[in-house]
Amino acid sequence: MGVKVTAGPARVEVRRSGQEMTAHAGLVLVRELAARLGVGELLDRLTVKRRRRGFSPAQAVMAIVDTLAAGGDCLEDSKLLRGDRAQERLRGHGLPEGRFLRRFNIGYIAQLNLALDRLFARVHPLVERGRAVTLDIDASLIETHGPVGSRQGARGSYAGKVCWHPLFCFIAETGEWLGAKLRSGTAHAQSGALAFPDSCLRRLPENVCVLLRADRGFWGNPVLAGLGRRKITYAVGAPLIASVKQRISAVDEAAWGPSCYRDGSEVAEFHWRPKSWKRERRFVVRRDTIPAGEQLTLQAREFHYWVIVTNDSGRTPDELERWQREKANVENRIKEAKLGLGLDNLPSQIFNANHAYLLFALLAYNLLVWLKLLALPERERAGYAKRLRFRFIQVAGSVGRSGRRLVLRLQAGYALFAEFVEALTRIRTLATA
Repeated sequence: MGVKVTAGPARVEVRRSGQEMTAHAGLVLVRELAARLGVGELLDRLTVKRRRRGFSPAQAVMAIVDTLAAGGDCLEDSKLLRGDRAQERLRGHGLPEGRFLRRFNIGYIAQLNLALDRLFARVHPLVERGRAVTLDIDASLIETHGPVGSRQGARGSYAGKVCWHPLFCFIAETGEWLGAKLRSGTAHAQSGALAFPDSCLRRLPENVCVLLRADRGFWGNPVLAGLGRRKITYAVGAPLIASVKQRISAVDEAAWGPSCYRDGSEVAEFHWRPKSWKRERRFVVRRDTIPAGEQLTLQAREFHYWVIVTNDSGRTPDELERWQREKANVENRIKEAKLGLGLDNLPSQIFNANHAYLLFALLAYNLLVWLKLLALPERERAGYAKRLRFRFIQVAGSVGRSGRRLVLRLQAGYALFAEFVEALTRIRTLATA
């Protein structure tokens, strides 16, 4: 039996087309949602631009948001959208240059945060929230490869990298990115950790029960006492310092109970007040057996330990430990912000410009999250930005007119055409902010 050899790819000649086409037709969903939420009206309250001519503050900010939502990694990528005539017709205007960022100072960043506060207030009636909201707070490093001092705030960190060290806060139930604060690379994890939750609490509905999870970088009496005064139920990781190890060794063997983490894991609790604390607090500790063959230290016993401190008195130690362990998902969300929305590197040498860029990324991230929550089918809610772009944003289409109406024609073989149209219809039926 002979073997049939298929021909190679056809020889292709590349030419420019006079037809107005776009590879990001799904950006119309993001812009329609932003318009329905009144994002433009809020951003135009920024006084960062004094002259009336040219682009408005909202148009300048949304140009960066569009680039990040489409998958751009840097300001340079906005050139691709700037040359997209189909998007220009859909948007109603062109795109400005990125020099707008350099005008931001601390006052304009405060105005931008106030606009985001009001935006979240408009979203709350539309998003289904329970009676309790869980906040996951973490810090992360954003590295720069320039020399120390070449960018404001980028300093050598404990990890040996030249970087910034921003704070992040996400809502666990919905995946929304609630708040962000840019800090110097030398900032300790607890720097600003008392004021940061306050800025996040302003963006939550009134009369909700607030729960908070954080890792051991936020361990310390000032942070824990501050969370207690704000009536926040917390579970914060505790470091395995000598005094903590001493308390663990004093736990009676009969106090250890089974853990749902894995076979052989156990949990226990104890109450303790360190010398520098004014009150006693509850500690929950999990211990895991060390696998056979793993080397022990001279001081170690046959277990690995993980400890949290909490003011939650209602749940069992196993329930609390499992709940706090779910906080690990915040690492995936920070990774998505870095790799999916251009935060793996900040674009400017000016600190406040980079702080503004961080908040623009927060806005782009949340518009994609709200698109999933408010318009797309429920099966799309668990997907990350990469999947969302592939299915609904990076869609080929052409723009033309039929009579007096602007028409977006999607590719004929687009398998999610019905879901796309349904999402656009849902957005247009939302109550206008």
